[in-house]
Amino acid sequence: MASAQPSASRVPRGRGARKGSAAGLGCARAPNTKRWRPPAPAWRATPARRLYAQRQGVESTLSQGVRAFGLRQARYRGLAKTGLQNVATAAALNLDRLTAWLAQRPLAPTRISHFAALTA
Repeated sequence: MASAQPSASRVPRGRGARKGSAAGLGCARAPNTKRWRPPAPAWRATPARRLYAQRQGVESTLSQGVRAFGLRQARYRGLAKTGLQNVATAAALNLDRLTAWLAQRPLAPTRISHFAALTA
């Protein structure tokens, strides 16, 4: 007489499930809780983070140059004329920042992501 239960080799499994694993039978797996992370102060003071902090300042300056002064495209052909345009754009950017500082115009606020807006 045949058994009423299907054999183990015929039990349907999901993609990537191994034979005999609980994941193939629809059971939930426990999350991996053995991830190692360094202590927070040492992790935040890495040289890569300091380097990225410098990069953030440069990126904001370049972004302002592109948005306000058309720094993305050169008006002139030739290395000397393009270099002169870059110097003139940098001077205009500095004048714009100086007038904003003298007028006590605050910096534009950083954009808040949708997720951060939900948590706030």
